[in-house]
Amino acid sequence: MTQTNHAEPAVLSDEIRDGLLQDLLAVGMILSDLEAKATPNEAARIAAARESIDADIATVRGLIARLTAAGAVAA
Repeated sequence: MTQTNHAEPAVLSDEIRDGLLQDLLAVGMILSDLEAKATPNEAARIAAARESIDADIATVRGLIARLTAAGAVAA
């Protein structure tokens, strides 16, 4: 991700969506697969981790939406 104080909101939105969000979604999918194959005790622990990742995904999506809106206003 480009680290600059003057990056356009739309550019930041694209970088976050194409990097961080995709990584979080991949981890969530891996955890879901592991949860399905795990013992009940392991599955409960994996489910907690997956829920945390899901919350992070929601946060990142909200950030992307705000950056996209800011880019639309600036344009």
